[in-house]
Amino acid sequence: MLKIFLIFLAFIVFFVLTLRLAVILMGKITGKYVNEKHRSAEAIINTGKVPEEWSNKLRERISSAGKIEGQSKKILKIKERAKKIVLKKIDHLIDYFKKTPLVEDKETREILLDKLQEVRKLWKEKDWEEIITS
Repeated sequence: MLKIFLIFLAFIVFFVLTLRLAVILMGKITGKYVNEKHRSAEAIINTGKVPEEWSNKLRERISSAGKIEGQSKKILKIKERAKKIVLKKIDHLIDYFKKTPLVEDKETREILLDKLQEVRKLWKEKDWEEIITS
């Protein structure tokens, strides 16, 4: 009977520690996600440019395709796709700020959403090069 009790106790301890570790990891992942969203919004509102985290991979693809001669059509397609990706990301950011409880008040949310939607509208009218350099 003592053996069964010890096995059960060991299982409970293992379960509690595993659950605790899962909660800690989920908190870190969520914190990273929220931090990334808020930093991206801040960068967009302050500069009007695409955040570095968003554009680095896209710029690398364009520059690697640009090294090969005769790839102008491919480069154009990559730039069009890059613009679509950036517009999708800002749409996700706008949706996030519509729903998140992590905004101070209703007025702040409206100002933030207005600025993000204004920048999105500007980006939609421009081509990739203008979005990156503006």
